[in-house]
Amino acid sequence: MIPSSNKLRIILIVLVAVVSVSIVSFTLNKAGKKNAPRPQKAIVHDHGERIEFKENSPGLEIVKSAEIGKPGEFVNVEAPARLIATTSPSVSDSEQIVLFESAELNDLYVGYVHAKNSLNRSRKNLDRIKDMFKHRVATEKDLIEAETEVNNDEAEFAEFEGKLRAVGLNPALIKKAPGQTAWIISDVPESQLSSLQKGKRVRVVFNSFPNQEWAGTAEALGDNVDPYTRTVKVRIAIKNEGYRLKPGMFATVKFPEETGGDSVVIPFNSVVTVEGKNYVFVEETPHEFSRREVVLGISTRERVNVLEGLTKGDRVVVEGAILLKGLSFGF
Repeated sequence: MIPSSNKLRIILIVLVAVVSVSIVSFTLNKAGKKNAPRPQKAIVHDHGERIEFKENSPGLEIVKSAEIGKPGEFVNVEAPARLIATTSPSVSDSEQIVLFESAELNDLYVGYVHAKNSLNRSRKNLDRIKDMFKHRVATEKDLIEAETEVNNDEAEFAEFEGKLRAVGLNPALIKKAPGQTAWIISDVPESQLSSLQKGKRVRVVFNSFPNQEWAGTAEALGDNVDPYTRTVKVRIAIKNEGYRLKPGMFATVKFPEETGGDSVVIPFNSVVTVEGKNYVFVEETPHEFSRREVVLGISTRERVNVLEGLTKGDRVVVEGAILLKGLSFGF
């Protein structure tokens, strides 16, 4: 049996030891917190042109950069399209039929054909009247009336041709087209026109046949930019084997474009836009980023071709560009 006085002495010793350990632990923790480095904010230099992060700066962990300009990178421009017309076998082999996506287009083409026939007829009549006037068989009044008829027919013919060209069709080529020819019209953003040209080979995927591609050729680019959609119509000819494709079908056109020269491809979310100008951030040295203005080329939702402002081998910020935008421009 341990005397009561000894028990009390042991309990007091244990309590003193526990309190001492607690005080030491608290002191060490407090000292550790006091001596721990405080997170430092990013430093903005040259009015936002350059941003410097310290090792423990908040937000640095979300900023990621990657080297650009690797071989084989390219951008596929994609644009919506629809099949607007196609040749169709006729009951007689003497002439092929052209089917259009709408009755309005069909009426325009029929009006074009009638106007062309009327113009040819009035021109022949004018030649006949001129010959008769030369031999004093026709009067000057007859000559003026014949010339007026030609002018009116030319105006009507030009009106129908202009309306067909406005939707992307060239009526003069339709009648000469070989059998099993179809035409699709694609609305391409004006910013992508630098990558397109007449004769360019494209790939077409129809919504009705998602697992099949058709090869096509860009026959012509429209002369006007739509003021509302800022797009230009591109007419593409494809071979409609077996007449499987029908007027009105929707499709997607792929305009493959490999980068060349000094242009490079970067993720689209690397680009920030401020007051109509495009910028990216380049990691010049570890944790130090500079802002650069760039000129963009063709693009998709994921990637964009940069024509000016970057060179191959640059390390471009691919994640966290929005954070740098806020620091750079004070947003």
